[in-house]
Amino acid sequence: MIHAQIYCTAKQVMDDLHLRGFEDRADLMERIKAASDFIQRRPGNFIPITDVMKFGARPGHEYDPLYLSPLLSVTTLKNNGEDVVDYTLGPYNRMWPNGPYIVVEQDGAWGLEDNVEIAGTWGLFDSSAALGLTITQSTSTELTLVATNGSLLSPGMVVLIESEQELITAGAGGKGSPAGSSATSLLNGSITASDEEITVDNGAEFFQGEVIQIGVEDLFISKIGGNVLAVGRGWNGTAAAGHADDSSIKVYRTFAVIRGVNGTTAAAHSSKAVSQYVAPDTVNYLCRQIAALMRMKAESGFSGVTGNSEGGTGRYYSEFPPNQIDQVLKQFNAGE
Repeated sequence: MIHAQIYCTAKQVMDDLHLRGFEDRADLMERIKAASDFIQRRPGNFIPITDVMKFGARPGHEYDPLYLSPLLSVTTLKNNGEDVVDYTLGPYNRMWPNGPYIVVEQDGAWGLEDNVEIAGTWGLFDSSAALGLTITQSTSTELTLVATNGSLLSPGMVVLIESEQELITAGAGGKGSPAGSSATSLLNGSITASDEEITVDNGAEFFQGEVIQIGVEDLFISKIGGNVLAVGRGWNGTAAAGHADDSSIKVYRTFAVIRGVNGTTAAAHSSKAVSQYVAPDTVNYLCRQIAALMRMKAESGFSGVTGNSEGGTGRYYSEFPPNQIDQVLKQFNAGE
């Protein structure tokens, strides 16, 4: 099973740090993965895992409630090899909204050792948000997602398509990103390296928040007015440059993915809706904070000091702020 427990996206951290896309100085996705791993190893998974787990009663306690690992939903429950359909999960309202159950009860006796088998989804949180996007993947082995609007997806997202979870690992011109796809529109009029507005043949072909490529320069679309695009120049560590009239334009709408993560099964999909699994807001914020601190400390050569004596210096003492970590994660100790 490939565990994909990523609790914030590259786009979120870029927005937090006012980054101009994926810059080369520190690998942003590696920091996000490390921050998510640090969080996951404390209370547990905040994105559902599909799995079969086994439990059993202690001798002499066969009729007591059976305590479980955090359980989000049951597909099947077997006790001593027999299907059980009449059972009660607790607590009645879960541990918290969108949270788990931790106990199951029935009228009969529970099996001992590992004779209670539960197939279902497991974890501390189960929440997803529709992205307003449909996707087609013609085979179960395709390793890309192609969106009609590239601004709706970001590396770091764990998405749900039908019953399959997929992890978006690269895109939008960053490290390992698939190439952009050719737009129908061309550049309408030449531009210099300093122009922050460009005119295209048809502005309706693009979306705010997308990254486009002209020549070898990446540009970020911050706003669209008719056929005029307001753009951030030299995105993703590329150099701003002049471009001739009728230059071709590419758009980053293809994203690299890992299929069938978190115990789900890869399958073909035809025009199916895409949702994004989301961690609790506080966990998402903590992940962004740790990832950002990791990145800034790595940029300082791990000295924790940035800047200079003329412009001022900044210090980053700990990329793992203990008070914030404790305050956020202690809320999700399901066993307490």
